[in-house]
Amino acid sequence: MASRGRSNRRGAGERARDALEDTLRQLEKQLPKNLSRMVRQLRANLRALQSQIERLRADRDARWTRLQTQVRRDAAQLFRRLEKAVEPKPASRQTRASRPTAKKRARSSSRASGSSSRRAEPLRAAPVARVPLAAAPRREPEVAPIGEPPTGI
Repeated sequence: MASRGRSNRRGAGERARDALEDTLRQLEKQLPKNLSRMVRQLRANLRALQSQIERLRADRDARWTRLQTQVRRDAAQLFRRLEKAVEPKPASRQTRASRPTAKKRARSSSRASGSSSRRAEPLRAAPVARVPLAAAPRREPEVAPIGEPPTGI
């Protein structure tokens, strides 16, 4: 395979800008003095506008990068909170209910003889086991851009 020659490493925007500058410079030489002065001012204004556009694009890209970073950080934090919320809790020792004291026993025995349908001990629900949503091992998210920034400018 033949090796390529060195390129001038200029982007299409730079080549187009230089071509426009050359064309305007040639036009300036062909026009009378009063019109050539206007073309010179036009070139200066065009250069100022192009530099302003480049500065705004760079600012837009920097803002977009900061926004992407913040969104990734927030998403990672929310995923961590979600994982923590759904992970199973370690089994805790359940304490046995103590035996009712003599006073409570007397009250419950008097109720047992009565027509009350209430129970002496409240019903206790069994603990609910939490199951993780995903049993896959946790890995760090890859750094990839969310998308391209808007190209309205």
